[in-house]
Amino acid sequence: MTSTTRGPGRPPDPERETAILDAALEVLAEVGYDRLTVSAVHKRAHASAKTVYRRWSGKEELMTAALQHAVIRAGHGSGDVPDTGTLRGDLVANLHRPTGAPTRNLTHGLLAVAASSGELGALALELLRSQEARLMKVILARARERGEVGDDVDAMLVADVTRGMTLQHLLLTDEPADAEFVETLVDRVLLPVITAGRSGV
Repeated sequence: MTSTTRGPGRPPDPERETAILDAALEVLAEVGYDRLTVSAVHKRAHASAKTVYRRWSGKEELMTAALQHAVIRAGHGSGDVPDTGTLRGDLVANLHRPTGAPTRNLTHGLLAVAASSGELGALALELLRSQEARLMKVILARARERGEVGDDVDAMLVADVTRGMTLQHLLLTDEPADAEFVETLVDRVLLPVITAGRSGV
């Protein structure tokens, strides 16, 4: 992982750092990586340029730290994972989770960053995968407790299929998945993938 560059002076304030990293993600969602500037980030965070440059040497190092921050937060999880009482219901409810314009814009921004090489691109890819993987692990664990699935279901594979299909839909339509798309994805793709081993396929 890239270490941050720190100059002499008072120790970093964790709350201030978090505010700056959150601001960096907000600006990324609004303008994309190419148009993002350190100036826009420090103004959004109500911090001075000196504060930002005391911690990070420039745009790439700042955004690497911001994506590391987002990956860790996504891994620990925020928000509720739907529990409807059935595997199908949980999958449908998960795909119906609200995604407003900021979320869609951030996804577009992450996809652009993911196309780049090096640590920054790798972190963007990890962030795109990590949140869906966390949710899917919880959903499948509940289904396993109910006896709906076995122990051999690959949560990451199911998460990747889910993310791949929903990202394609987002890129083609710039709209969240509607009910017809969600139910088709669950019934014709996800459930067959999840239950393939149990059905002997």
